[in-house]
Amino acid sequence: MGKNRHAITVVLWALSTGLFGGCSSEKAVQPAKPAASVPSILNTAWRVVEVNGAKTGFLPGQKLDFYLLLSRGGQFSGSTGCNHLSGSYTMIAGRLSFGSLLITRIACPSPLMERERMFLDAIRKVASYSTVDGRLRLFGTGGQKIIELVAVRKF
Repeated sequence: MGKNRHAITVVLWALSTGLFGGCSSEKAVQPAKPAASVPSILNTAWRVVEVNGAKTGFLPGQKLDFYLLLSRGGQFSGSTGCNHLSGSYTMIAGRLSFGSLLITRIACPSPLMERERMFLDAIRKVASYSTVDGRLRLFGTGGQKIIELVAVRKF
């Protein structure tokens, strides 16, 4: 439990210091080119770049980066670009599913709220994953890619 709290504390600190884009930026800071080796899926901040085939660049009024961080022990945290989220996940032999989702309820501009709803619907459908060239791809039960993320920081 202590490690999970530490990871969440690190992420909250990073958000408050603008590590993931911060309030002063209208554009996302582009991650460096992916390293030749694939980062571990755990304890890595993953920026969401696509949901259901739609690109997820910064939108007007967005103050937070759009990311997920899967911690050891089956807990995750992240942001939809509007609200913070956390919860549990299960990962066994290439299979991945998200359990309970806790989310703050801050109202944001309509495009952000729309994208948030799309993301939350998609994350509930995740059944498996793969990593390729520094990208994490999340797939539904039918094998279709529903979320794509890029590694931005290892914790």
